[in-house]
Amino acid sequence: MGMWDWKDEEVKRGVRKVLKQNLCCGRDDKLAILTDTYKERVGELLFWEATNLNIPVFHHTYQPTGRHGLEPPESVWRAVFGQEFVEEVKEKGLFERILKKELSSSDELEVKEILLETTSPNQLPTAVIAVNQHSISHTLFRELCSEFLSIRFASMPLFEPFMFYTSLQANWNLVSRRSIEIASLLTDSVSARITCPLGTDLKFSLDGREGLADTGKICSPGDFGNLPAGEAFVAPVEGTAEGVFVTRYAPDRELKSPVKFIVESGRVREALGEDDFSTFINSLIHKERNADNVAEFGVGTNERAKVKTNILEAEKILGTCHIALGDNSSFGGKVKANLHIDLLIERPTVILELKNGRDFVLMEDGELKV
Repeated sequence: MGMWDWKDEEVKRGVRKVLKQNLCCGRDDKLAILTDTYKERVGELLFWEATNLNIPVFHHTYQPTGRHGLEPPESVWRAVFGQEFVEEVKEKGLFERILKKELSSSDELEVKEILLETTSPNQLPTAVIAVNQHSISHTLFRELCSEFLSIRFASMPLFEPFMFYTSLQANWNLVSRRSIEIASLLTDSVSARITCPLGTDLKFSLDGREGLADTGKICSPGDFGNLPAGEAFVAPVEGTAEGVFVTRYAPDRELKSPVKFIVESGRVREALGEDDFSTFINSLIHKERNADNVAEFGVGTNERAKVKTNILEAEKILGTCHIALGDNSSFGGKVKANLHIDLLIERPTVILELKNGRDFVLMEDGELKV
C-alpha cells in the first residue's frame, strides 16, 4: 500500500483498534487529538475514524517544538485548558517559566489552583492522543492532563503508518503481563547492571524507585502511555550511574558506526563515535541544563515491534533495552530538562540486584528470562 492509502482496510482496522481497544473511547468521551504539522495527516485519519465511530472529537494542529521533552506551544494549552487559564497564568508571569521548565514547587501548586478555578470537567477532554514528531510526554502539560486532571493520555511521537502492521498488532494481554512483571522486578531491585556485545557496561542504583509498565491499555482515568506500547521502565537514582553504554541507533536512523557514552556520577561526560551524532549529543550535554542526566532505563516487551530506526517502536522491541538522557521528573525522578532522548541497546544482558540480596538475570544476550 502507499504510505497514505487511507482506503487500506488494515490501516482502518488499526486506527479503530487504537481508539476502541487501546484507549477504550466511546460516545461519552470527549477526545482531543493533538498533532504537530509533521504528523497532521495521522491526526486527520484518527479524527475521521473517531467521527465515524460517533466519538466526540476535536483536532488541533500546532507548530513542532523541535525537540523531545519541550513543553507544547501556547496554542495547545489554549485548545485543551481554555483561554481563561492561559490568560491568567500569563498575567501572573507563570507561563514563560512553564515553557522554560523553571517552575518551583509553589509555582506548580499555583498553576494547578488556577487550572481548577478556570476550567470545569465538562469543558475538558476525557482522552488525549498526541501524535507528533517531538514527544510531549515528559512535560508539565502531560502531567497536568493525566496525573492532575485524570485525562487518559496516549503519546505517539515519531509515529509512522507502518506501525499499524507491526507493533500495534501486538497481543496486548501478553504485553501487559510482561510489562507488569518486569516493572515489579525493577521496583524490587536495588541496582542494575547492563552489558552488551558492543561494549556496554553500565551500573546504577534503583533503590527506592518504582518500576512502571507501559501496557497499551489506556482505559482508566489518568492512564498514560505510549502507542505503540510495550515496555517496563524506571528512573535510576540520580548521580549513581557509572560506566559506558553503546548504541548503533539515533532515535530516527541507524548510525554509520556505534556511539559510546561515557557515564560518571549519573551524567554523560562525553559521546564518542560517529561524528554527526556524537557532535550533536556533546553539544546538548554541554549547553542544555540536565541534558546529560541518565534519566531512564527501559526494557522492551512488544513481540511485534521490529523496526530499530524509529525509537517509538525500537524501544518496545522484545529483547532490547534502552537508556534515556534528560528529563525524568514525570516518572519518579528528580531532574527537569528541556529534552528526553531514548537510545537503544541491542542484545543486552541485564542483571538486577534484588532487595533480598539475590542477583536475578532479567535478560541474557537479548533473551528475556521472565
